[in-house]
Order: sequence, then C-alpha cells, then structure tokens
Amino acid sequence: MITRLGLFAAAAAVPGLAFLSNRAEAQQSGPITTADIIKRGKVRIGVVTGAPPFGMVDATGNAVGYDLDVSNLLARYLGVPAEISSLTPPSRIPALEAGRVDFLCATLGATPERARSVMFTMPYSAFRMVVMSKKDSGISKIEDLAGKRVGVPRGTPQEQALLRRAPRGTNVVRFEDDATSAQALIVGQVDAIGIPDTIGGDIAKGRPEAGIEAKFNLFNQPNCMTVRKDQFELRQWLQNTIYFMKTSGELDDISTKWTGSPLPADLPVF
Repeated sequence: MITRLGLFAAAAAVPGLAFLSNRAEAQQSGPITTADIIKRGKVRIGVVTGAPPFGMVDATGNAVGYDLDVSNLLARYLGVPAEISSLTPPSRIPALEAGRVDFLCATLGATPERARSVMFTMPYSAFRMVVMSKKDSGISKIEDLAGKRVGVPRGTPQEQALLRRAPRGTNVVRFEDDATSAQALIVGQVDAIGIPDTIGGDIAKGRPEAGIEAKFNLFNQPNCMTVRKDQFELRQWLQNTIYFMKTSGELDDISTKWTGSPLPADLPVF
C-alpha cells in the first residue's frame, strides 16, 4: 500500500518536482485568487519537463529550463515558493481544470478550441514550429509529406496545423510529447516530425549521429500562460506581471539564456 509518507518520499526523490498527495488541497470551491495563494504559502505551477530548453530534468534530477525560470520569478513576485508539477502536453489542461495546479506555464499556444475551456494570458515566450527529418530524407517542403509518416504530440497546435495543411496521403502519428516523437524519428518509426525549433535543435545537437535537421517552417507559435475560466483576478495579475517582466528586460534575459535570443519584437499582446 502507498502511504502518504511514501508519496512525499517519492516526490523528494526528484529535486525540484513536487507532486500533490492531498486531494482536498487540489480543488477549492470558487476561483483561486492571488490572496488564496499567498495565504496557502505556495503557488502551484504546471510545466512540461520533456520540452528542452523550456523544461527538462538535468543530470542531478532537477527540473530546469525557460519555463522553470519564469515560474520561479513569478513565485518571487508573489512572495511564496513555487511548487512545480511536471506534466505531459495532453495532461496540461486536465491538470488545470482538476485544480491540481493554480496555472500553467507550459508552452501552450492560444487556440479557439482551447479557449472554450481555459483563459490565456498575453504571450510570455515563442518559438518557430518546424518540420524535422533525416538529412537524406528528400523532404524540403510540405508537399513532400505526402505518403510520409509524420509524428506530433497529440492535442498540440502542430497536430492541428498538419491536419489542416499537409497533403492528402500524409499519415499523422500521435505521441505523448516532443521527446517521444523525436525518438520515433531517430529510430525510423516516422519519416518526419512537427516540433518547436528550440526543442528540435537541442535534440539534434545532443544526438549528432542521428542526422536530423529542420527542413521547413510550419508556423510561428507564441506561448501563453493558462488559467481556469473562473480565475479572472489571477489572470489579470499574470497579465500585469508578464507586462512588467517584458518591460524590465527580465523575460529577454531568460529567453537569451535558454534560446540564445531575446523575445521576438513582434510578440502579440492581448
């Protein structure tokens, strides 16, 4: 039997990642406000740790990356520590809706479909979504995907973009996250993948023997923080704080640290 103590011990085995063990804590009646978070003494933030350089686990077991730095900066402005929950792309919105996290800082693009169930902030980061394949694949444009197997994480904007733009005969293969789809490309399970350029570039750099490279740009994706539909006060605080971090240069510093470039000058505001 897994005990409460055992759950805390398991969480402690991976420094930097905290997992909730108390169902009563996971959900409260009514919207969570910044005052609730400060009174609780911690802010619970969901991130994706299989998406370098935005989120990953380092050699010592600590969660690191762009989104982790942003999360910890937000926690500092709230005056409380951050409790980070590691999520997969398909589990991000369900974890938020279930109340297991207060908000998401997890490379989520705002789409009309997602906006029916959650609210988004203005973007805090961005990446180019590219199609990657083996160097000798012969793929150089979207028309070349006809008859090919193309891997994407399920429930992501790149999945929707491929379903909308790929030529007839493209076989879209769905995986849990970017790292899994990239591994499928490396071992030959798929012919190409749709992936953020920063994540794909990091994987290609770490596995030079795989011979994979970006072939063409699929689209540009600004990334937003995400709150439940009833969390108007928390969203407004995040909006104000993202704006402050942009104008102060803090987001540019984090972006340069992890991606090599400051935030795009044309990052939208809404």
